Amino acid sequence: MHRETTPSIEVENDKWAVDHTAHPLLDPNFPHKRSRLLHLTRLSYRRMREDDEAYRQELSRLFHAIDSQADDVRIPQLLATAEDHLREADLYLDATIESLPAASQEHVRPLEEVVNCCDVRDLLGISFDASNPRRAFEARRKLFLSQTLLHIDQTRLIQDGPRHRSHFEEILNRGLWQYTTQIHDLTVGYRLGADGNSIEYSSRPMKGDMRWDFRSTFLEKKHDDRTIGLDVFYYNCRFKMAVAPLGFEVIDGSHRVAEKARFDRMRQQSSGSVLSKMIRKGINNPDEIADLIGAMFIVNDNEALNDLLILLDTCLGNTFGWRNVTDTLADTWKGSPLNAFSSKGFKVFKGDVDILFEEYGGSRPYRFPVEIQIFTLESYLRTVCCDHEASHLALKRRQFMLGVVPRIFPGEIYGDRWLPVFSVD
Repeated sequence: MHRETTPSIEVENDKWAVDHTAHPLLDPNFPHKRSRLLHLTRLSYRRMREDDEAYRQELSRLFHAIDSQADDVRIPQLLATAEDHLREADLYLDATIESLPAASQEHVRPLEEVVNCCDVRDLLGISFDASNPRRAFEARRKLFLSQTLLHIDQTRLIQDGPRHRSHFEEILNRGLWQYTTQIHDLTVGYRLGADGNSIEYSSRPMKGDMRWDFRSTFLEKKHDDRTIGLDVFYYNCRFKMAVAPLGFEVIDGSHRVAEKARFDRMRQQSSGSVLSKMIRKGINNPDEIADLIGAMFIVNDNEALNDLLILLDTCLGNTFGWRNVTDTLADTWKGSPLNAFSSKGFKVFKGDVDILFEEYGGSRPYRFPVEIQIFTLESYLRTVCCDHEASHLALKRRQFMLGVVPRIFPGEIYGDRWLPVFSVD
């Protein structure tokens, strides 16, 4: 897990107080801070403004490696490619605005002049020359969003993600799932406890219960001097760029996972969720996102969690390979949140494991991270119980309202009272 290091969001204090260090183009005061980055950007703009060939070269550097024999790429082709990414930025922003309360959406709708502009040089001109601070900011924001989406597309860990996921699953097939002795279906009925925190659950659902269906896998494997028998109620491994964001809905009294394609109009839908994560966590390099490949397990209790960790250790093969481990299920844990947006009621064992990968052909091996989450049955049911503060939906609301909104709709530009309710409790 890449632990969130978002010092800029002080939930108890000023929700609009944001640290823009990682994303300076989103800083409303960027043109006035006289930084070296600002100086370099101005110099580049002046070259592009005065010389079409300089502009062509700058665009070529965005899409083609230096010395890649791309010197003959003509500017119309480069302009079309740049426009494609700028339009993606518009679509991302549209989807983000649609997630706001309806009464607030028009207040932050981008200016038509900026929406209609899909030329890098012209947007730079607006960002430097516009007398209206909002127009200048929205031009810079559009450039930032498109540049980051391009960076996401060009990241090696993302490009190789499907191969890495397949390799990880092959490891589990050989070292874990081959010891399967039984697969059976299980329905669990659950409800929020009277204390408002615990979850009461049973394999015999009662009237009024929420329900969740599992396909449980029972494993038996000899280890040292004993045989480990383990029920894995649920397992899933996903590559972040290959799945749509998930939401929950009630179907016939049962809670089930349903696809909720928030960025469905974007060419690469999943890039939108990666971009949001980079914004809220203050990440400016997609390679730093440790959960591009994520594996989730649900087991019965803490004892079963210990057994699963032993079995994973035997097949992953590196006890010392865990990084950024957080164990809120441990007795010694005092209930501190995982990050700035997590609930104290969120219980999980979570950590990153580096998997050694060697490409065919004998090239030098390298490592890629997999974020592993292990829930006990009760701790998982908390995340799908809409009334619990640790629910997945409540977390997503906090992440969006406290992590994304203040950064792309800063109070210095749009004011701090345009959102009717800024509470996510």
